Order: sequence, then structure tokens, then C-alpha cells
Amino acid sequence: MKAKNILISGATGMIGKHLIPSLKTKGHNVIRLTRNPINVHDIKWNPQSGSIDLSEAPQIDAVIHLAGENITNRRWSKSQKEKISKSREQGTRLLSESIAKLPIPPKVLISASGINYYNQDSNEFHTENSAPGKRFLSAVCQRWEEATNPALAANIRVCIMRIGVVLSPTGGALKKMLPSMKLGLGGPIGSGRQRMSWICIDDLVGMINEALSDDRWEGPINAVADEPVTNKEFTNVLAKALNRPALLPVPEILIKLLFGQMAEETLLADLPVYSKRMPKLGYKLTYPSLHKALTHLIK
Repeated sequence: MKAKNILISGATGMIGKHLIPSLKTKGHNVIRLTRNPINVHDIKWNPQSGSIDLSEAPQIDAVIHLAGENITNRRWSKSQKEKISKSREQGTRLLSESIAKLPIPPKVLISASGINYYNQDSNEFHTENSAPGKRFLSAVCQRWEEATNPALAANIRVCIMRIGVVLSPTGGALKKMLPSMKLGLGGPIGSGRQRMSWICIDDLVGMINEALSDDRWEGPINAVADEPVTNKEFTNVLAKALNRPALLPVPEILIKLLFGQMAEETLLADLPVYSKRMPKLGYKLTYPSLHKALTHLIK
């Protein structure tokens, strides 16, 4: 693969921290788009004020857009929901418009989205062709994805990764679960019947690397392993990998009391999602089974 100049937002997030070393190992030059520049080659932006200056950047070959307010950090107030929505829509539109105006636009924009795009209020399995849902996060994902339209209009290849629950011991759901699970204090959330669609961080990084160089990776692609599991199954597999019991369920009423709508659309959401496109693209996951993924991650 030819070395590229890659502009990346969300560089300090969980995915960015795993992705950047992989890109550098392959010889790519990584340029961080950040609110707080540290390195001389960092580019400052502020999505809220609409400011970004790419004039000093070298010719950009590809853009990877991962930035966005964390959706599970705190209970959703009206202002927090607005922050979640604007951080995705405004940031994506600003970046898309800015790269579209460059004298030589990048060849590809890989933009994150989420499987919350789909309807959690049905018992159906979802693929890339499934209709969007009607809840808050579904609407956020729709606007997030539509904000890439300026890049599409400039003939930039746009690949939208609808990402499932990312498994990593350094962040996200797994990091939050590990301390209590290691103490034998973990258990299913609510009924435990809600299905979750997940992907190992290593496979997500692999998919992004593939999307950088393969022109067939365009439009929405579900970044999920082909094995959705119930929350109870996930908890049991994790407990087995840690050689600990998982006998203390967290009551649904308590989760809703603590986290409100955020719990309903994340921790308690039933979202069985598959990717029809990944097999057609010939991409094979390194960690397709939950047992294999968790054993690898917590070794």
C-alpha cells in the first residue's frame, strides 16, 4: 500500500489510540485534527464555532473522522443530548465542506456512525439495507451520515462505518465492566435478553485500514462481528474468560432510574445487527467469535 497523508479526528479517543499506531506501522503520515494541538503538525479545529484551517496541511490523501461526544458518559439532559447531536452533525459537516473545498480533495473520507441508526423497537435483524429507527440516537446517526454529503458532492469516496459495541480493555463498555467482573460482582443488565452487536477493536482497525485502499468500500458498512449475543450470553462468556462468577444481575428499574433515556437506547437496547457487505468485500474478521475476542483482549 502506498504511504498516505491521513487526517484523523478523534485521535485521542479509544478507536483513534488503537488506529494511529497501526497506520504509522504501515508507513502512513498521520495528521491529527484536534481542539488542542500539541505537535507542530497538528491542525486545530473547533466544530462549535465552525473554525478549521487546512491551509498549512500537506496534500491530504485520506480523512478518518472519529470525533464525537461520548454518548454513555453521563445521564442525558436536554443540553447533553444537544451536545451529542451537534458534536456529530456540525463536526462532520464542517470537515466535509472543508475537504471538499481543497484544491486537491482527498480520495476518501471514512466517517464513523453507529448501529443505533437502526430500529431497536423491533425483533428484526438489521443489515445495511434496513430502515432507520425513530429514537433519538437513530436521528443523530441519520443527521451524522447526511453531513458527509458535501464530500460526496465533491466526488470524494465516502465510507460510513456503522460501528457496534467496540470491545477493548482500554475503553468503552468492556473497560467499565472488567473491574466488577474481576471481583465476581458482575451480572446481566436488566433481563439480559437484549441483543448486542459487537466488534473487537483489532478488527475495527483492520476494517478502517482496508477501507483506506479499497475503492469498493463506500456507503454504509456495518462494523460488527457476525455473532450478536444477548447481554446475558456476553456476561457469561466474559465471566468464563475471567474464571469468575456472574451472579449479580443489575435490575432494569435501577438502570433506568440512574441513566434514564441513555440506558434505554444503549444498555437496554435490543440491536441484532449483521453486515451483508463485509462478506461481499471479502473481508474476514480475525476475531469472529465472542470467546475468541474476549480471550484475546483480556489475556
